[in-house]
Amino acid sequence: IHTEMQMIGCSETERAYDVSLDEEDVIVVDFIAERVVDTRPSFVDHISFGKDTFQVAMGNLITCRRNLNITQKALKDQPLES
Repeated sequence: IHTEMQMIGCSETERAYDVSLDEEDVIVVDFIAERVVDTRPSFVDHISFGKDTFQVAMGNLITCRRNLNITQKALKDQPLES
């Protein structure tokens, strides 16, 4: 059995998207260069990802930032617990 995990993270200024297989990074998205980076060494078999992987990551980033905005608005007037 293998485990695949996709991690999407965002803030107002930062963003991250990576895919791991069995707890090893497989790809990361470089949002500045607008490309997907294969992080596996050359001596292993590579899994091919679709040509739309960067667009999928961008869609997930948009959703992440939308959710962040909704959460910030919902918690804006909540007192901090001490």
